[in-house]
Amino acid sequence: MQRSLLVLLIFASTAIAACASQGAPGARGGSTDVVVMNGCRVDPARICNNIRGQNVDMSNTGLQADPRMVEQNTARTANIFVPVRRLNGDEIFQVECGMNTLNQSVSWAKVMTGPPVTDDDAKYLRARGYCSEP
Repeated sequence: MQRSLLVLLIFASTAIAACASQGAPGARGGSTDVVVMNGCRVDPARICNNIRGQNVDMSNTGLQADPRMVEQNTARTANIFVPVRRLNGDEIFQVECGMNTLNQSVSWAKVMTGPPVTDDDAKYLRARGYCSEP
């Protein structure tokens, strides 16, 4: 009887520890904080929200995946990287999105570091609707 109780106690402790280690959305360092770059306020959650329901490139295969494929082949919260590019294709910065694949909602978003944003980049970002005034 004592052995069964000990096994049950160990199992319960393991289950509690596993649940506690998962944390809340954003606990992995993600946030939805607005970032100011060269006078341009960028809201990463807004950029992530714009890709909801669209096909994405799967980084491990290079193939396009529709939302249903992403839902079936990734964790509940998928990490999706959205490059923000200049007209010539050069990347200005990248946004990492934590997308809930079941209901296509943004769980968290953050701007990844990139090269310094120039005045021309800030004008381009404003014209594309990626940023607002600080």
